[in-house]
Amino acid sequence: MNRKRNITMILFTFSLVILVVLQGYYIYNSYRLQERDLIIRARAIADKTLETMERYETETNEEKLVGDFERLKTGITIQKEKITNPERIYSSEKLYNKKLEKILKDNIADSGFEIAMKSEIYSILDEVQKMELLPSGRSLVLYQTVKKMTKPLTINEGKWSSRQTRENTDLKLDEKNYYLVKSKSTFQLLNVKILVLKKIIPLIIISLLIVILIVILFRNSIKNLNRQEKKISQLHTTIDSIAHELNTPITTLKFSIAQSSDSETKALLERQITRLENIVSSIHNNDSDDVLIDKKDIENYFLEIKKSFDKIDFKIKIDFTENKSLYQNDFKQIIDNLIDNSSKYGAKEIEVLIKFNKLIEMEVSDDGIGIPREEKQNIFDKYYRITRDENLHVNGLGVGLFLVKKIVDKYKGDIDVNPKKKGVSFKITIPNEA
Repeated sequence: MNRKRNITMILFTFSLVILVVLQGYYIYNSYRLQERDLIIRARAIADKTLETMERYETETNEEKLVGDFERLKTGITIQKEKITNPERIYSSEKLYNKKLEKILKDNIADSGFEIAMKSEIYSILDEVQKMELLPSGRSLVLYQTVKKMTKPLTINEGKWSSRQTRENTDLKLDEKNYYLVKSKSTFQLLNVKILVLKKIIPLIIISLLIVILIVILFRNSIKNLNRQEKKISQLHTTIDSIAHELNTPITTLKFSIAQSSDSETKALLERQITRLENIVSSIHNNDSDDVLIDKKDIENYFLEIKKSFDKIDFKIKIDFTENKSLYQNDFKQIIDNLIDNSSKYGAKEIEVLIKFNKLIEMEVSDDGIGIPREEKQNIFDKYYRITRDENLHVNGLGVGLFLVKKIVDKYKGDIDVNPKKKGVSFKITIPNEA
């Protein structure tokens, strides 16, 4: 029973882990879908905001910015040199930042989104000098929100060229300025995690409740199983105690009968006492001094069996070479219980095959009502009886097959049960070694 419970616990744990993994995978996918949907909506707001900002193109015209590259701004040398402080070139940034904040706020409205945006020039290549004017990793910010981005997503990217020619009359030179400018606009939904969690919290709660409910139900089932096992154990102990207590009155009765002079009464009482002894011995199988069984003992045993079960047609085959391990009482206990079971459950014909060679093989087959295949693993449990209508009229304690299995295990043997269309076959294999 403990083995079955351990297997059940392992299977339940494995199933629970699979369920949790599947629930986690489902929640994760739901999270990703909700996240993607919110980012798409946030991008639409950012696009709309960017379109509005582009209306100020005359003021933020990139051609104008390129013109600024040709002049000195607060001590920064631009022409033919790298720009060392790009953040100081475009002085109108603060003005457009405020416009961006206002437009973005209007577009967000009551959606609950927190969106950060930035538009910047990240590359200015002087094609005449073949050099990058902006420092590595630096950019010229056109406008941006107060809240900064950690994982920006690109809305759009642009690339354009500016070609200017200027005549220097003093030096009688024509100065050509060719620039390749690259810009991009980015955004980020800052509170995406909070928004997604708000949407999937009901799903998480339901998933947790399902797992908790399953655990509680299984826990209660295990408690009920433990309670039933305890009651069964108490019942087994009670039956064993009763059987043990019967030994003393049986011995007293046998002594009294031996002194009786009434032969008819004496025979009746002896039959009843023998019946009681068989019942007690099936419950309490006490090991005693025994001898190895030989071929003659087996033949004599089956002669007595045929007399005891005279209404059953026996087909017995014995192949005996030598016996190194099986004791007489154990052999009789095994065959007695198997034949007794066949007789109880309607067998009219019993086939017995006994082999003592390199292995000891005992096979008992009958044509009775048989055993349901689904009960194969339970029939060897102590006091277990199959619950079906055909069994209601059959008397028994459910210990016969338990004793057979116990003896076979003692010899480190195997027992195979093969339910047939009509009847059942038991095949026992025991190592034949000293």
